[in-house]
Amino acid sequence: MIRPWFAVLTSFHNTPIFGRIWLVVAAVAAYAGVVVLIDEYYLHGVHFIGPEFHGFLGLILGFLLVFRTNTSYDRWWEGRKLWGQLVNDSRNLAIKVQTCVRADPAEKQRLGRWLIDFAIALKGHLRGGARIAELDSFEDKQEEPPHLPTYVAARIYEQIEAWRQNNQVGGFELLFLDQHAVSLMNICGACERIQKSPISVSYRWFIRQLIAIYLVTLPWGLTESFHYWTIPAVAMLAYFMIGVELIAEAIEDPFGVSEDDLMLDDLCRTIERGVLGILADAELAPDETPFPLAHGMHLPDPKPPREPY
Repeated sequence: MIRPWFAVLTSFHNTPIFGRIWLVVAAVAAYAGVVVLIDEYYLHGVHFIGPEFHGFLGLILGFLLVFRTNTSYDRWWEGRKLWGQLVNDSRNLAIKVQTCVRADPAEKQRLGRWLIDFAIALKGHLRGGARIAELDSFEDKQEEPPHLPTYVAARIYEQIEAWRQNNQVGGFELLFLDQHAVSLMNICGACERIQKSPISVSYRWFIRQLIAIYLVTLPWGLTESFHYWTIPAVAMLAYFMIGVELIAEAIEDPFGVSEDDLMLDDLCRTIERGVLGILADAELAPDETPFPLAHGMHLPDPKPPREPY
């Protein structure tokens, strides 16, 4: 129990946030040192800012930082729940395709690859670099679609529709499949909503201005009681205040590639392992006989099925 906390105290300089703010913290500490020297050699104990000012300002700043952090973490957690839903819907769709659809295993495997490609396409789309050549099932496609996740989802729907036209999936089973196929684009739209609705710029700058005012005036209020200990005290407060703000900024868009963002590559691999494992399970596959028709019913003249992409 003690060892992890000891490691936290001795290796905080190895954290990602320390590398981003140590120069700012060093500058604040140097400024606090100048204030202490001015107070010791020129002002001789004359102080203009009392402790009440920083007590009041710190209370307001604390509430704003808590709200800022909670808002950003809510966005991060919502993104994680959406990708968790994508994992579940991909598995469920693969299970129902393998169990309910009377089709050639190669067609099922192809749809499974498209499910995996959808996750990869969504990851690239959210990171601003989606390319169709990165998808295993579409390497031969030359033209880049305007919205890659939509393109892949359309191929999945085309395959399901081809099965329906060939009477390889029944009406109720089609509803089961559609339930999970619809959620693909719902998840995509919800992720885009998170990414394209950032925290207000005015609110972000207001908090940063308040932090700056607090840190600039803090040494003048502490020198009377702390003297040279003002320098490490101000540096510590600067580290935590600026660090909390930068962490909140980092996690408000959870789909990037930094250590604070969601591990989308791992989630895509989870989907790949799950879908391919399900579709490789021959025990789940039904026989190839068509769905039986009720007494007195007959099939209409078959329409030529649309070839999936």
